[in-house]
Order: sequence, then structure tokens, then C-alpha cells
Amino acid sequence: MNNFSLDDFDYYLPQERIAQYPLPDRDQSNLLVFYPSKIIEHHKFFELPNLLPKGSLLLRNSSKVIPARFFLQKQSGGKVEILLLEPTYPSSDPQLALSSREKCSWKVLMRGKNLKTGLQLVLPNYSERNFDMICTINEKNEDHYIVDFEWANENLQFSEILEYLGKIPLPPYIHRDDEELDKERYQTIYGDQLGSVASHTAGLHFSNNVINELTKNNIDFADITLHIGLGTFKPIQSSNIFSHKMHEEKFSVSLTTLNKIYQFLSNRKEHQIFVAVGTTSVRTLESIFWLAQKIYNNKENVIAGNFDISQYIWKETIASLTPIQSLEILLEKMHLNKLEKIEGKTRLYITPDYKINFFEAIITNFHQPKSTLLLLIYSFVGNEWKRIYKEALEKNYRFLSYGDASLLFNINK
Repeated sequence: MNNFSLDDFDYYLPQERIAQYPLPDRDQSNLLVFYPSKIIEHHKFFELPNLLPKGSLLLRNSSKVIPARFFLQKQSGGKVEILLLEPTYPSSDPQLALSSREKCSWKVLMRGKNLKTGLQLVLPNYSERNFDMICTINEKNEDHYIVDFEWANENLQFSEILEYLGKIPLPPYIHRDDEELDKERYQTIYGDQLGSVASHTAGLHFSNNVINELTKNNIDFADITLHIGLGTFKPIQSSNIFSHKMHEEKFSVSLTTLNKIYQFLSNRKEHQIFVAVGTTSVRTLESIFWLAQKIYNNKENVIAGNFDISQYIWKETIASLTPIQSLEILLEKMHLNKLEKIEGKTRLYITPDYKINFFEAIITNFHQPKSTLLLLIYSFVGNEWKRIYKEALEKNYRFLSYGDASLLFNINK
């Protein structure tokens, strides 16, 4: 399996096929459906409720994009662009950092001239603001900065300041400035956990009507949270895909969600399937699977409830549990230690030789050439991904974040 090359995951994507705007209605996106029989069908996303077996379960990501991009200026007047990546103080949890008052610190990307440690940045002359903020460069690293943000109004949370200052951080392949519509359309309608700097794009197609129709068909939802970072856009550089360094993303899975998944997998009828909404849902639950294996092998302490999942945990860990058994282990340990959630950071790298443990299908957009996301798609459909993408291009599908969707059944299950 290690004879894969990066060129095996390349294809020609014309610039005009990269969607620059969302469609007027979320659920009017095209939906390519790939079946285990290798048949391809073409639908609209609003037809999804009739394409899934009744009584199935969908796992979705509840993370929400923050307005992470804004501009400050040096005392000399030079403009500096800031892009928040993740918080470092008062907590690495974005929810806690965003609710902080008077001070917080973040890992950021910065664009400007002569950016040195100790440099102070201030707000441009915005009108109608009721706060002043000073930002100090605390650390300068090879690929990021650590910046301290301090503001005078103790009644304001950092999230409120971002609502005033911030812009939606659109992906680099969307060649335009953000607009008012992006505040709504670069978010899912169900996301409620602020912390991502890129969108959970598979979820962008879900409308209230689609969700209501799914519910009528007794199709349920379970929610995890994985805060998506800019690393999701980072292409693989090395021809040896296995030497790629995977990006890190923060996740959280509640006791309620794990119990819902366990009950579904333990009691489902033969035709009912478990569907991942997006690659982030796959990575999160697969990370949880390997965490359970480590706990079972007495290689991980569960008491803290906060974990780091390495990119090759699946090569470093003896696997002896089924997916249901892995959930039993986690639920037992969580009850024993009175944990309401398991959280941590994952670098899990799903390469072509990885076998997906949980899902029969995935709902996902069409991804960039030579991306880690395309490698994950291989784990569902194998080399059929080339035929799927070729047909999508021939049928004028729209690609990437604001593009169309696919429903891919796992032919390796």
C-alpha cells in the first residue's frame, strides 16, 4: 500500500469550476450519489431525505466559523492584517477565550512590514466604537505569531469585539473580498460552537426543509465539534504522501453523542446506515475509536478527559476492539470518572491504506487536488474517486467550499 504517490491524487481543476459564491438556496446544490454497486446517479441536495434509508443516523459537526480576519495598524500608521488561528490564553478552548473580558492571547498569522516582538498595534480610526484595544506581539515564530489582545471595556467579550471588527476568513481559492452574505452562507444553519476559521462545508447544503424532511423519515442527528483550522487547505508537498505532517485540530465529543451512536449501532436494523456529514465528522469519530483502543490497552489515562491524537495513532496502536466495543469502553470510563465530554487535539491522518471503522457513507463536497481530504475520500470509494470526479466535471458540478455535494457509500465496509 505504501507505493502510492502524490500524483495518484491529482486531477485538473479549471479555475472556472471553483465556486466563488453560494447558490441562492442551500439545498439546490447538485448531489452526486455513488453506490456500493459503483453506479453514479445525479440528484439535487433537497432529495437527500429520500436517498437515505429511514431510521439512519447522521453525524455532523456543530462548529461555527468566527470572523477571524481583521486589520490593525502600527503607531506609524502602517496597516497590519491579522488572522486568528487558535487561542492560547486564558484557555485553548475557543469558547472560553472568546468569552474572555479585557484580555486574551491567540496564535495568529500576520501580514505587514517589520513585525517584531514587542510591537504594539492599535485599532484604526473606526467610528462609533465604545472600546480601545492594544495588541502586542508576544512571540514571533517561523509560521505564526502569538499576540496579546487587551481592551478597556470590561463589559465586552472578545467575541463581541470580533463581531464589530472581524471578517469571515474565506478560503484562498475564493478570489474576492468577503461580503455580507458570507456571514450567513459560510456557516451551517446548525453550527453553535464558535471556534473554526474554515467552514464545515458539507453542512452548508442543509436547509431547515431538508432537516425537517429527514426527521419525518426518522433519520436522526448526533453532533460532534471539531474546530477546523487553515491546515485543511494545506496541500501535500512531498511526493511521498506518508511523510506529510498533518495539521492539528481541536475536537470535543459529548457523553450524550457517544451514547446516541452506541445505541444506534447496537440496535439498528440491517438497512439503516451511519452517515458522516463531512470529513471532519469522520476524523473526529475515527480519532475517538483509536483513543478507546489505547485506553483498553492501558496506554492512555482517561481521567483527564483531554487527549492528543497523533497522526499515525492507528499504526502505533494494537487494534482488538470493534467500533461498538470501543464506544462501550469510552462510555464506561466516562461514567466512572464523571466526564460529560472527551476533548483534545487530533492530527489523525487518513491515508489510502486506512480502513474506516464507523461509517457506511459520507456526505462531502468536491476537494482540491493533492489534498489530505482527497486521500480520505479514497478510503471510502477507492480508486473510483477518479471516475466520480471526472463525471462531476463533465456534468458541470461546482467544486470546493461553495460548490456542490456528493453522497458516497463506503465500498470497503
